[in-house]
Amino acid sequence: MSGARTAAQRLLGGVERALVAIAAAALVAMSLVLVFQVAMRYVVQSPTVWSEEFATLAFVWCVMTAIPAAVRRSEHITVDLLPDALHGRARKTVLLVAHGLTTVTFGLFAVFSAALLPSGARQLMTGLSIATGAEVPLLLMYVVVPVGLGLAAVFAAEKLLTTARTPAEELPRRSLVEPVAGTETAVAGEVR
Repeated sequence: MSGARTAAQRLLGGVERALVAIAAAALVAMSLVLVFQVAMRYVVQSPTVWSEEFATLAFVWCVMTAIPAAVRRSEHITVDLLPDALHGRARKTVLLVAHGLTTVTFGLFAVFSAALLPSGARQLMTGLSIATGAEVPLLLMYVVVPVGLGLAAVFAAEKLLTTARTPAEELPRRSLVEPVAGTETAVAGEVR
């Protein structure tokens, strides 16, 4: 493997880890704020004006930073009936087309969602603005959408290039049930 390819994979690995950390932090923040909101509403009888907007903001950040990491790890739902039925170059061709279409789709979504950024810059998140005393633009929520989709396109392109470089007979096969590391899983009468 070339030095440039190794450096690029290390960089993309660091980006992936950062995305997962952001998604996890957003999920924790969202959960804590929702528990706080329930306590304020039903225990103290004084609901907050900002918690719903904050939870929505955290949810969007969680989802849009988790999508690219899931693309890189191949954790999205796939229909692999056709690739699993094929072998050799035919299978590799189907995988290349699938990764190419995924790359283009995420790229187009990133470009078109970026067109919404000016609209988000003109609108405020009212509850958060009232709570903080500062103008909190909706852009804070919108900006992660093209970034997440753009990174998903980059990770899909990485899969495309990896598939293109790998000889057809060395491409890994995905099974319908992946065993969890360190455990034995019964699959169709076999124990793995």
